[in-house]
Amino acid sequence: MRFVFKKGVKTLTIQKAILHTDTLLNKYKDDLYDFNILNEDFHIDLSKLKKSNVKIIVFAVYAEENYLSQGDGLKKTIQMIDNFYNIIESCDELQLAKNTSDLNNISKDNKIAALLALEGAKSIFDLSALRVFYRLGLKLITLTWNYRNQFADGVGEHSNCGLTEKGKELIQEMNRLNILIDVSHINEAGFWDVIELSRAPIIASHSNAKAICSHQRNLNDQQIKAIADKKGVIGVNFCPAFLTKKKEASIKDVMHHIDYIKNLVGDEFVALGTDFDGIRSVPKGLENAGKLNKLKDLMVNNGYKAQQIENIFYKNAVRVLKNVMD
Repeated sequence: MRFVFKKGVKTLTIQKAILHTDTLLNKYKDDLYDFNILNEDFHIDLSKLKKSNVKIIVFAVYAEENYLSQGDGLKKTIQMIDNFYNIIESCDELQLAKNTSDLNNISKDNKIAALLALEGAKSIFDLSALRVFYRLGLKLITLTWNYRNQFADGVGEHSNCGLTEKGKELIQEMNRLNILIDVSHINEAGFWDVIELSRAPIIASHSNAKAICSHQRNLNDQQIKAIADKKGVIGVNFCPAFLTKKKEASIKDVMHHIDYIKNLVGDEFVALGTDFDGIRSVPKGLENAGKLNKLKDLMVNNGYKAQQIENIFYKNAVRVLKNVMD
């Protein structure tokens, strides 16, 4: 049954939150990159966010040096945090969000909330570094990338090792500091340790359903249910390899994962992860952040009600952020 809104199917305005982007890497791909200028080579810029009414965006620091055998990514991490602040300072419509009050004020002021994240925690050489990053505005940490660090193993290690003692201390300190824990990329043993130890909701910022696509980066049904039980959220990833085993992915494959998670645990526990600017290819129909309303239209045509769409596109992410942030 087609659900028709008072303003019409195509004109429904929905705010959106994106839980994971690698937009901070664009500077290293194009020396002239300017967040404020439309650039078709990248998935995200200001004009694309405004076109889709994106109101919350998480900028992840991904320092490749953190994952080299002899790499030390702390220098690159600091540089990318500086780039994060440079983007905010150059864009009147972006505003740093450090706490719940910031999120509320940004919404009132019609700004776009920018949150800082680390993708992989290797740069946190001890808890003093975590506290310094927190003071710099860090609000979310993806505990690992695909490989091992001092806290846990990533999915690429194919191990049964859970959190290390340092990893357990990190979880406790992140809870104390109200930093959101992200379990995308971590191996399953580490995942279950986080579920047991964390007192706060957790998220998988950019992961999909393994029952639909059996990629090592995706979550099995038990993991999805555990995140829902913790009142967290799963941000659907747009990477084609995580969506389907077919050669190419489409917007319908994204919809398939949203449907599956919604049917398994409810529409309160699924959100948009995207992984924009961090993936080499994208689903047909979702080529960049400016196309997100096409997904909204597809959901309408598939019988989703306004409240469900608002939950998935925005309210679920806001709920978790406000539950964790101070």
